[in-house]
Amino acid sequence: MKKLKLNDIFVPQYRLYIILIFFILLFMCVMNVWATPFAVFVFCITLYLTYRKRQSMLERVVNNMDSLIFKLRTDETILDFPIPAVIITKTGDVLWNNGELEQLFKGLNKQRYMENLIKELEAEYDTKFKAIDKEISIHDKHFRVLGNLVNLKKKKRKEGESVIILYFIDRTEYYKLFRVYDDSKDAIGVVMIDNYDELLQGTNDTDKPQLVAAIERKLREWFAFTGGILSKLDRNRFLIVFEKKYMKAFTDSKFEILDSIKELSFSNKIPVTLSIAVNIEDGNKNEKFQGAISALDVALGRGGDQAVLKKDGKFEFFGGKSKEIEKTTRVKSRVISQALKELVLESKNVVVMGHKNLDADALGAAMGIYRFAKAYQKEANVVFNNYGVALRDLYERIVQNPEYADCLLPEENILPRVSDSTLVVVVDTHKADMVDGPEILAKASKVVVIDHHRRSTEAIENPVLTFHEVYASSASELVTEIIQYSEEKIALTKEEAECLYAGILTDTKSFTQKTGVRTFEAAAYLKKMGIDVAAINKDFQTDVDTYVAIADVIRNCELINGKIAIAICPKGLENQIQITAQAADELLNLNGIETSFVLCEHEGRVHISGRSDGNMNVQVILEKFGGGGHMMIAGAQVEGKTIEEVKQMIIEAIKEAETTKE
Repeated sequence: MKKLKLNDIFVPQYRLYIILIFFILLFMCVMNVWATPFAVFVFCITLYLTYRKRQSMLERVVNNMDSLIFKLRTDETILDFPIPAVIITKTGDVLWNNGELEQLFKGLNKQRYMENLIKELEAEYDTKFKAIDKEISIHDKHFRVLGNLVNLKKKKRKEGESVIILYFIDRTEYYKLFRVYDDSKDAIGVVMIDNYDELLQGTNDTDKPQLVAAIERKLREWFAFTGGILSKLDRNRFLIVFEKKYMKAFTDSKFEILDSIKELSFSNKIPVTLSIAVNIEDGNKNEKFQGAISALDVALGRGGDQAVLKKDGKFEFFGGKSKEIEKTTRVKSRVISQALKELVLESKNVVVMGHKNLDADALGAAMGIYRFAKAYQKEANVVFNNYGVALRDLYERIVQNPEYADCLLPEENILPRVSDSTLVVVVDTHKADMVDGPEILAKASKVVVIDHHRRSTEAIENPVLTFHEVYASSASELVTEIIQYSEEKIALTKEEAECLYAGILTDTKSFTQKTGVRTFEAAAYLKKMGIDVAAINKDFQTDVDTYVAIADVIRNCELINGKIAIAICPKGLENQIQITAQAADELLNLNGIETSFVLCEHEGRVHISGRSDGNMNVQVILEKFGGGGHMMIAGAQVEGKTIEEVKQMIIEAIKEAETTKE
C-alpha cells in the first residue's frame, strides 16, 4: 500500500481538531514555559494517532475493494475504466482514481476540486449522495458526473466505511451540437418607430417620403448581416426574424441602431427614436411573436428609445437615453374616459388607491377618480393608510368637508366592501408590490391602472384597462384629462381640483420639469374650477427647520466625478422622507450638479431619492434597487442593508452606468 506523506494527516475530517489542539497546547506553553516538553509530546502523539487513524481507514478501503470488485464482476471494471473515475470519502478526500482522471485534472488541484464538489453535492443531495447526476465543466470541456454511495461493510458499519464513486462522462460534443441547434433557433422581434406621428408632423411634406425611406434603409443595413427577414407590418412597425446566434452581436453593440437612427435629418424637428423588442424564449413562432409584442409594450411603457430582450422569463434593457415625447393627440384620453365610464357603470362600487407613502400626485389622482365614480352615482372610497407632513393641509381641507366623511379610509375598513363587482383603480403606480392596499389588489377581479412612471417588469398583471403614458408630468395630469374629455360634464369640487393641481405642481417641481403643452392645459382647466393657486403654493412651502435640515444634507454631500452628488439625511429628523426628496431637488439646482442621490433610513428601510437633469437615467440605476420612476426623477427602498452599504452600492451602479455610457 502506498505510504502517506506527513501532510496527508491534515485532511478535512481531522484538520480542525489538530489546529484546535495546537492552539490549546500553545496557550499552555505561554502560561507555563515548563509545560513545553509535555505539550510537544502530546502534539506528537496526536499527529501519530491521526496518521494511524488515516492509514487504518485506507487499509479498510483496500481490504474491502475485493468485495466491491466482485460485485462489479471484473477487477478491470474500475481499475482500467475507459472514462475518468474516482473514489472519494464523504468529505471529498481522494482515496483512489484511475489514469484517465489524472489526465483530466492535469494542472488542477484535484483534492481541492473534490472538496468543493462534495460541498455542492451535499447541498443538492442532502448528504445522502444517492444517484448522483450533475453537469460540470473542466478545462473548457463539459462532463456529466454520475455516481453513488457505496457501503464497504454490511455489518457494524463505522464512520469512514462508506465511499462515493464518481464517473466523469465527456459530453463536450453533445454540448457543441446542442449549441449549434440552440443558435439555429428563430429569434422573433418587432421594431417600432415610436414617435412616427410627431416625427412627420415636424417634417416638410417634400421630405416626408425621403425620411421614411431613409429609416427603412437604415434598418435594413443594420439587420442585413443576420441574413434574416425584416418585413414591414404597418406604417411604423417592422417584423424581424433571425437566427438566435446573432443576438450576441446585437447585445454586444448595445443595439447601436438606437443611436445611429437619430442622425437622420430631413428637416425633421425631432430625432427619430425606435423601440425594439426581441423574444428568444422557447415556443412556437406565434408564441414568440406574442412574447415580442408584450416586450414591445414594456419598451413603450418605459418611454421608448430602447431595446428589450425577453429571455428566460426576464427582460434585459438597452438604451432608454432620450426624454419622452409628448403626444399631441387627445384621442386616447377620450377613449380611456369612455372605457372607464363603462367599467364604473357595470360595477357596484369603486375603490381607488395610490402607492405606499402617499404623495400629492397619488392623492390628487385618487380624488379625481373618486369624483369620476361619484358622477355616475357609484359608491367610492380612497385607500388612505397614512400621510406625510407635506399632505397635512390638503388632508385637513378634505376631512373638514362633510361630503368626504366616508372617502379616505384605511385598507382594513375598505377590504370587506371589495367583491367581484368592485372596480379597483390604481393610480400613480403600476407595481403590485407598491400599492397602498395589497390585500385589496389581491382580492380584486377588475383592476384599472393609471400611471406615468416608466414601466417596470413587476407590473400589475392583466388589468382590464391601462392608461400608462410616460410623457405625462403626473398621474394627476392624466386623470384631469379623463375628466376633461369625458362625455358628460363632471364638476370637480374645489378640494378635488386643488388636490389634482397640487399633484401636478409637486411632480413638475412647480412647472419647471417634465412639462408639456398638455400639462399647462390641464392646469388651466383646473384653474377654471376655482382653485386658489396661492393657497396651494403656501401648503407646500418649507418651514425654517426643514430648510436648515436640507441645507445640512447639501453641505455634507459627496461629489463623484464633480457632477454627481450623493448625500445622507441625518437620523432623528421628523420629516426624513420629505427632506430627502427636497434635498435631492435642491442639489440639482446647484451649478455643475447633473445628478443627485439622497438617502435616509426610516422604519428599517433605506429610502433613496434620485434626480437628474437628463444626462443620466436615474430610473435605470434605481431599478437595480427595486425602485423606479422616470429618467429624471426616481426613487427606491432597500431592506436588509445599512445606509452606508446602500450608498456604496449606488456608487458602484453609477460607475457601471458611466462605463456603459462610454
